[in-house]
Amino acid sequence: MVTDGIAQKRFEELRRIFTAGKASHAYLFLGSVNQENEDGIQGLAQILLCQAEGEKPCGTCRACRLLTGGSHPDFRVIAPEGGKIKLEEIRQLCYDAVLNPYLSPCKVYLFKRFETLTEVAANAFLKTLEEPPPAVYFLALAEQELGVLPTIRSRMQRVQLGGVLLQHGFGAAEGTDLQVSDLSALWRQAQKLSSQDREQVDLFLQGLQTQLRTKLMTAIQAGTAPVGLMRGIAAVQQSRAYTAANVNLRLLLEDLLLTLFDELGEMNSPNNN
Repeated sequence: MVTDGIAQKRFEELRRIFTAGKASHAYLFLGSVNQENEDGIQGLAQILLCQAEGEKPCGTCRACRLLTGGSHPDFRVIAPEGGKIKLEEIRQLCYDAVLNPYLSPCKVYLFKRFETLTEVAANAFLKTLEEPPPAVYFLALAEQELGVLPTIRSRMQRVQLGGVLLQHGFGAAEGTDLQVSDLSALWRQAQKLSSQDREQVDLFLQGLQTQLRTKLMTAIQAGTAPVGLMRGIAAVQQSRAYTAANVNLRLLLEDLLLTLFDELGEMNSPNNN
C-alpha cells in the first residue's frame, strides 16, 4: 500500500536523524495503530537506547537484547486501559521520568493511542512535556490528531505516517474522494468545511495534502509527474498558511477548491478513467 510507503520513508528519514544524535525530545506520530508503525517507532527507540559506540542500533548489546525481549528497564509502553490513558498512569510516568536511566544513556516512553489521553491526564503531563528531564524521549502514536489537546501536540514534532482519521467525518483519505470534476459538489464541500473551526479545517487540509502527495508519488513511480497535481499540492500548502491568518474561510476554501477543479478536474473526469 502507498500509505505503508509513506510510513517507511518517514522512518528512514528519522532513523538518520536519530542515529546522528539529533532527535527531538517528543514526537507525535499520526497514523494507524498497527504492527508496522509500532515496530518502526520501537526501532527509533532502540537507536536511542543502544549502548554501542559505533553504528546504532547494534542489535547485540545488553540494551538491544533487553528491548527485543520486552524487558528493558529504561523503555516503557503506555497504552489505554478501559479505552483511556488515565491520570494515575501519567503521574507514575512523570515521577519515573525524573529518575536517572538504569542501563541506557536515556529513557524512552512509547504511547499507544495517544489520543485516548484524558484531559486531566494531559494537563498533568504538560509540565513534563514543556520542561522534559534530560535524556528523556516521548514517542506517541495516535490515529486521531484532534483527540490530542492543542497544548500537548503543539509541543511535539508531528510525523505523518498516512491513514490518519480526523473528526467530523473527514478522513485523510477523503482528499482523494473530493469530486474535483464536479464544481457544484466542491462548492458544497467548501460550505461544509467553512462551518468548522480553523484548526479542524487545517487538519482536513493536512490530510488532503498528504493524499495528493501520495498520488504524486504513485505517478512518479509510474514514470509521470502531472504538473496539475503539483500545482494542486502547492495550492493546498498555501491555503494551510492562510488558514492561520484572519481571512474568510469560506472564500479561502472556495478559491482553493476552484483551483483544484481547474488543475485536477480534467484528470479525474470519467472520460479520463
